[in-house]
Amino acid sequence: MALRPRRRVSRPRVPRARSRGRRTAAVLAGASLALGACQSPTPDAAPRQESESMTGFTNPVWASNFPDPQVLDADGSYVAIATNGNGMNVQTLTSTDLVDWSQGSDAMPELASWTSPGKVWAPEAVQIGEQWVMYYTTRAPDPEIQCIGVAVSAQPEGPYVDDSDGPLVCEEDAGGSIDAHPFVDTDGQAYLYWKNDGNAVGVDTWISVQRLGPDGTTLLGEPERVIRQDLAWEGDLVEGPFVREEDGVYHLFYSANDFGSDRYAVGHATAEAPTGPFVKDDEPVLVSNEVAAGPGHNSLVERDGRVWMVYHAWAPDAVGSEVPGRTMWLSEVTFDGRSVSVDPPASDVPTRP
Repeated sequence: MALRPRRRVSRPRVPRARSRGRRTAAVLAGASLALGACQSPTPDAAPRQESESMTGFTNPVWASNFPDPQVLDADGSYVAIATNGNGMNVQTLTSTDLVDWSQGSDAMPELASWTSPGKVWAPEAVQIGEQWVMYYTTRAPDPEIQCIGVAVSAQPEGPYVDDSDGPLVCEEDAGGSIDAHPFVDTDGQAYLYWKNDGNAVGVDTWISVQRLGPDGTTLLGEPERVIRQDLAWEGDLVEGPFVREEDGVYHLFYSANDFGSDRYAVGHATAEAPTGPFVKDDEPVLVSNEVAAGPGHNSLVERDGRVWMVYHAWAPDAVGSEVPGRTMWLSEVTFDGRSVSVDPPASDVPTRP
């Protein structure tokens, strides 16, 4: 796989936003204006969703189009970022409890000089050192493919700035590169996972991983391929990786199949190291049901010792529709060694995060 060279750009030091531990690293982690590889148009954002119970909450927690969501823990409050829409390159929401959300501002109002608006998809961010680093899918200098850019900010909500002269990852011979996910291991080493956009050109899709440099804006060594589509339920692709380390086990969550259908679902694999080898579960851990269709492109966030999967899903009677689009949902996740259990999508959840 060929990675496009990247010029190292010096950056000013910014104030530390917060101290971070092992849990934070695992918490962070992965649609266009036209339905394409993993995207769709976005209508105006809905108002903040209020819970209907003093003890529980209702899904979706954000009832407007908010594809490919990631939730960032910002010292006890939360910032959610998502694919372009609602007039923003990177949509944002803010919350104090993961349930009641308010519309934020564009986390990346200015794009890098080598790209253009319209396909700023699946952003994910992590704090590395004294800055927040965001990885995002965007148009390549050649607009026929997509590549991964990197931008930095002093705070999780942005504004993020990409002053590079080209993409960080761009597999031109493999359909392009999308769905970047950063993960920081317990020893402080950061990794970047991503998918080659092979289904766009009729070749295999792989989730790859590569070490990141100390500031998170450069890559070290060579990429390693960890999984591809090889199970019947996955269809033609795997994408949207997210990694969490739990008691020495590395859990890789990923999405597969057609995002614009009720066949889209979340899979799970485990390994003893962040680079694998990963062993997949035979069946997905989160699938469509009577209240949510095509759940996927998840991230994980921990609150008060409980782990929640954040993901998007269609209304079952509006799969592929611009309205309401892919809304944001929460399901609780439980770990047991190499096994994981994810609560199915539910409109009414009896306990709050």
